[in-house]
Amino acid sequence: MLTVSDTEEHIFNKVMAALTDDTVSVIPYESPQPVLTFPNLEIRTKEQTVYHNGIPVPLTNHEFFTLLYLAQHPSWVLSKEQIYEAVWKENPEHCGAAVANVVYSLRRKIGNGYIETVVGSGYRFVG
Repeated sequence: MLTVSDTEEHIFNKVMAALTDDTVSVIPYESPQPVLTFPNLEIRTKEQTVYHNGIPVPLTNHEFFTLLYLAQHPSWVLSKEQIYEAVWKENPEHCGAAVANVVYSLRRKIGNGYIETVVGSGYRFVG
């Protein structure tokens, strides 16, 4: 355990020891809900699959995780930068049109009734 009084060198040594320790394991992200269900839409988080009207919808990784992120925060208005940072795991400084393109593609695949554009702010899941 690190404390505020530890020196930087001591902290560095502890981090390096933890990284080389074979007993340390990384726990993968798991959604608190294995299945998110909305009218005519089902998101199965563990399988990373989406069903619209009972039919599987083929999605790219970015499409799936963007939809999942929005669906896990229903009615929240999330900016393109927030979505980009959460899904792409990169600095959103240069997200450009990436999020808008993914949202456009999602709307074509699952319909227009699930993701709402909030002009000047971002997107909101309304499923």
